[in-house]
Amino acid sequence: YSLSKSLGMLGSAEDNSKLAAVISQLAEVEEKVEKVQEQQAKDDFYLLSELIHDYIGLVGSVKDAFNERVKSWQAWQSVQRDLNKRRENKVKAELASKQDRVNQLRQEIAENERQLDMAQENFEKISRIIKKEFEAFDVKKCKDFKDTITEYLENMLKSQESLVTHWERFLPAIKQMEP
Repeated sequence: YSLSKSLGMLGSAEDNSKLAAVISQLAEVEEKVEKVQEQQAKDDFYLLSELIHDYIGLVGSVKDAFNERVKSWQAWQSVQRDLNKRRENKVKAELASKQDRVNQLRQEIAENERQLDMAQENFEKISRIIKKEFEAFDVKKCKDFKDTITEYLENMLKSQESLVTHWERFLPAIKQMEP
């Protein structure tokens, strides 16, 4: 049971008519206060939980982007290791005077160098994109946070002003009550 309902029942059961009237007015004020608090709780929940939900989603996206960057770096390093092995094998083949193998390894090395350049370019491109997106995200995050908190505080202020108004309207009734 809410306080306003309890006060309403108490006011209807009171024998003293002036006290009953004041208690009934208090019940009305409490009902209005409950509605204001309900709306404030909804604002709290929806505004702040939406902001948090959006941030969680953005953090997940950032994590995915960094995982792609890591994969790109690993691919680049893998191509670098393959190239180094082929270069070592070419030197061994040259020392062993295996000209057919040397020619084959030259072709493979040329292909690996091309792959290495592409892998490095891909890694640098992903890095640039992530940096650019992160900077944009940082600006957007600050603006969204500011806008949401501003809206939240404005709603909170309206709620508090409404509460003050309800209590100020009730104050004369309690002051006029005689002992």
